[in-house]
Amino acid sequence: MKKTTELLEFHTPENESVIFPVATVEGKSPGPHFVITAGIHGAEYPGIVSAIRIFNELDPEEIHGTVKIVTISSLKAFESRSMFICPVDGKNPNRYFPGSPDGTYTDVMVNLLFEHIISSADYHLDLPGGDMVEKLEPFTLYHTGADAETDQKSREMAYYYGLPNLIATTSDGTWPDRGSNYANSAEHKIPAIITEVGGIGQLEQDDVELHLKGIRNVLRYAGVLKEPPAAPGSITEYQNFVWLYTPVKGIFFRDISIGDNIQKNQTVGHIEDYFGNTLTDIKAPVTGKILFLTSSPAMKENALIMGIGEQ
Repeated sequence: MKKTTELLEFHTPENESVIFPVATVEGKSPGPHFVITAGIHGAEYPGIVSAIRIFNELDPEEIHGTVKIVTISSLKAFESRSMFICPVDGKNPNRYFPGSPDGTYTDVMVNLLFEHIISSADYHLDLPGGDMVEKLEPFTLYHTGADAETDQKSREMAYYYGLPNLIATTSDGTWPDRGSNYANSAEHKIPAIITEVGGIGQLEQDDVELHLKGIRNVLRYAGVLKEPPAAPGSITEYQNFVWLYTPVKGIFFRDISIGDNIQKNQTVGHIEDYFGNTLTDIKAPVTGKILFLTSSPAMKENALIMGIGEQ
C-alpha cells in the first residue's frame, strides 16, 4: 500500500531517450489493474493536469488494486509545445499503436508505452482533448469489434464517464480508429475509452473538474473505488463519427459554431483564396452535431475542418 512516482526511461535503437512520467497508487486490498494515460499529444493540457491531480487525490486506503498513471505520454511533444505530432519524426503518436521496436522514434515510443505499461491493464482510460487549434464539445469514444465482452465493458466505461456525447468507433468506420491508443487496447481485449475535454491550448479548471468527476466514476465502475458508480446525466449516442475536410487550400470562414446541430448539405462555411475570392462552399456531409471544430482559419488542401456526431 503506497504511492510512488518515477521517470521511466528507455532508449530507441538509435539511443534516443524515451521518458514516461509514471505515478502509481497501490491499494490496500486486491483488485483491478487500472491504467490511465494522458498527453499522447503534447498540447492537450486538461487531461495531463487531471492525471496529475487524480494521482495526488487518490488515497491508497480507499483503493482496491492498482492505479498506474502516465501523466505525459509524449514528453518531447509536451516540452516543445508541438500540436498533434511528435517533433522527432513528425508522426502523430495516436495513429501508430501498437508501434514497433524497430521503427522511428514515435513507433518505438508507443510500442514501449503499450508493452511496458498498458498491456498488463484490466482497464485503460486515455485522456486527450482538443489541441491548440481545436475547439470541442466534451465527448467519449469507445472501440467496437474486438469481442463482445470487451466491447460491452468499454461501452460501460464510456457511459459512466458521463460526458454528454458518446460514439462507438471501429477500425474501418467512417472515421477509422485504427492505430489509436484506446482502439489498440480494446483489440488486445483491454476495455478502453478515450475522453475528449478542453481545447485551443487552454487549461481551464472546469475542464479538469469534468475529467476528475469522470475518472472517479469509472474507477467506481471498475471496482477500484468501493462506492457504486453514479448514474450520469443526459447522454446522446451517435451512430457514426464523420470528419469533414477542405478540398482546397485557403482561408476558412465558418457559418456555424461548436455544438451546433446541422443538417446534411447545409452550408457550414466557405473557403476564400489569399485575395478574398470565394473558392468553394463547404457543406455538411451528414445530419448531426458538431463535436469538434478547427479554430484556425488557415487551411491547406485536405485539412481537417470539423468532426460531426452523425444522428
